[in-house]
Amino acid sequence: MSDAAVQELKKQFGSLSIGQSNCTGCTGEEKELDMKNLNKYQKQAYHDICELLKQETKSIIAIDAPSGNGKTFLLCTLAVKYQKPVKVIIFRKDQASELSLKNIQSYTFVSFCMHHFDLLYHQALKMFRTIDKDKIRELYKLIVYSKKFVAEDTSVLILDIYTIPSPAMLLLLYILSLKHNLHLVFAGDAMQLQPINKSVLHKESNYYIIQILKDLTISNLSKNMRICDTEFKKKVARFYELLQQVQPAGNVPLNYKLRYHLYTQFRPKYFTEENFDTIYIAQTHRNITRRLYRFIEHLKSTGTTYYEVPFRFGLDDIELPLHSRKNKYFPTLLLVPGYKYIYVTEAGVHHAVLLEDILFENKKIEGLKISFLNDKNRVKTIRRVKLNYYQILPDYRNWLYQTSMIHDKNDISQFPLRPYTLTYHATLGRTIDKGQVELSTECVYANFLYIGLCSVRHDSDIHKIHDERDLTGYLMTEYMETLSLKKDSEKYYYRCHLDKGEIHRYIVNNENSQHLDNIEWTTMNDIHQFEKSQIDFIRIKRSEYEKSNKKEDTPFMQIAEFVKENPHVILKTIEMAPVDKKKKKKKKQEQENKKYEEPDALRYLRHKYDLWLDKKGLIEKDLQK
Repeated sequence: MSDAAVQELKKQFGSLSIGQSNCTGCTGEEKELDMKNLNKYQKQAYHDICELLKQETKSIIAIDAPSGNGKTFLLCTLAVKYQKPVKVIIFRKDQASELSLKNIQSYTFVSFCMHHFDLLYHQALKMFRTIDKDKIRELYKLIVYSKKFVAEDTSVLILDIYTIPSPAMLLLLYILSLKHNLHLVFAGDAMQLQPINKSVLHKESNYYIIQILKDLTISNLSKNMRICDTEFKKKVARFYELLQQVQPAGNVPLNYKLRYHLYTQFRPKYFTEENFDTIYIAQTHRNITRRLYRFIEHLKSTGTTYYEVPFRFGLDDIELPLHSRKNKYFPTLLLVPGYKYIYVTEAGVHHAVLLEDILFENKKIEGLKISFLNDKNRVKTIRRVKLNYYQILPDYRNWLYQTSMIHDKNDISQFPLRPYTLTYHATLGRTIDKGQVELSTECVYANFLYIGLCSVRHDSDIHKIHDERDLTGYLMTEYMETLSLKKDSEKYYYRCHLDKGEIHRYIVNNENSQHLDNIEWTTMNDIHQFEKSQIDFIRIKRSEYEKSNKKEDTPFMQIAEFVKENPHVILKTIEMAPVDKKKKKKKKQEQENKKYEEPDALRYLRHKYDLWLDKKGLIEKDLQK
């Protein structure tokens, strides 16, 4: 694109406000966890939950509402105010740390399993891996696990964001509720992100498991508590509706129709320049790594001094991981005074901070002076620390160990700062109101962008949406939809490799172009080919994208229904089952064990399941396919 065209794009699309919002509705002050701070919808939900929790027998409550409707605040208020012990299981480590500071017993999915089943970290990670396609054997494994559960003083278990954990974890919690008469509260949104690792027995959303297990659904938290901007709220609600039109729950592919819709709603944000002082949100760590390399290019082009601090200290000769944009992680900590970072405390609490200064001693970096964005008067000097479980991702730790001269991955010293970036998973349940964000559209599923949109309060909080791959196609589609004289041109989506400025000038001037109208287009009928093809000048009918996906029953859904309808069978199996003594066996031994007769408890469970199938008139299908 020519310099003149770039300037024109900036002029037309880059005039949005980039300053902090002056909205009087969001002070940024944290509310006290108290009934008086609940809105009328939350108060009604609180009352309904408490009525069920008063019952002596266990109850399963589902809270299903879109992001930003105050689910977590409601449940934390319940955890603080309810008179019996409540434990909260939550996805984000930093959020669990913050809740602990409020005297709420909180765990991540992994730490809950470690604590209550006496497992090591790597054992807890593998706890719900489903390898066997024998669903009754997998159910039996969960039943055996239930015998190891340390109930302690527990009355209510709250699991926040039910879409993320393994479906096996949801079923195990239900079995525990049967065994220990626990009340369960599952909170989430059917369109939130799904498990990173899918089970071979359940490739649908966890939403469908919850619908089988629950006794009550609360879905009337209809007031969005996060978004203050009325027009922005409408845009997010419309995007949510489009996802639900594809399917009511689960991962929705981020197809061309949805990407073009976002372009039409947030057009100016596709043309603004990248700003490295914003929070960049992406699906993968590789995208974040590429962002940091672009940051270095920007610093070099402006002559700005920067420093790279290795994750190892005290040696003169340090072998670092090779610099490569293809790396999953960035090999060093990139430090630039005047830029923002995320400071992670030893307890795992995250703070947005500004790097004020770098402190040297004998030409070596010894300390960093930081100020807190939510309190500019609060200034702190931080030193290198041995990074703990909260301060570095386990996968990042392993990557550093495998790619550099770090001999002990449990002894990594570094300043406890992270780049001013987030993955969409790390954005779940988070409100970003201390700065602007940039959203990457390099995502497999539209749900990622939905989470990103829901993390901010105003349209002006989004500085840029990154989507260079199809921006020319969006411009062409917009032109053909609004200006072309060709018949039925508005009924197609278009992809091409023309210069953006060549199309854009006609849109700006509201003019028809004979050159653009005379392009010969290749019409495609297959969505996948249209999305992936490198052929120039292709189009597809919009009607091809109007088909919705149907829910398919899965083995785990069938098992959940069996467990729900046969609690006495589950309790009897628990009584019969031996406690697994965790004997380590080699692969060869495990294969030999399969020849042995199944335990009595497993044979009893399988027999009861077959009787249940026969009674319901169901024919066993190979649902794994």
